[in-house]
Amino acid sequence: MAALLAAIESGDDCRVSISAVNWCEILTRLHRDNPSVTPQELDALLGGVELVSFGKKEAEIAAHYSLTYPEFSLGDRACLALASTRKAVAWTTDKAWTRAKTEIAIEFLR
Repeated sequence: MAALLAAIESGDDCRVSISAVNWCEILTRLHRDNPSVTPQELDALLGGVELVSFGKKEAEIAAHYSLTYPEFSLGDRACLALASTRKAVAWTTDKAWTRAKTEIAIEFLR
């Protein structure tokens, strides 16, 4: 994870995207756990990260994943849907994802 964060910070050839659904989850958690942190501060901290709209295609993919992985949250499925549409790696700290049998590459950050 440290190497990934260093690559993002240095501007190396590393593209990081986050779904608007997952951005909302982060903001919700921040408001609950540390209300003094503003969305602007989070944006500055994650300045190299591209915020991606949760569109119709992502919604359809996420809905499909609810059939296969009913225990996954909307945020989990939104992340997988974005990785699917971008042909990218999905990152998680959630060990429940070890059960995911998808075409998507999943990297565990812990």
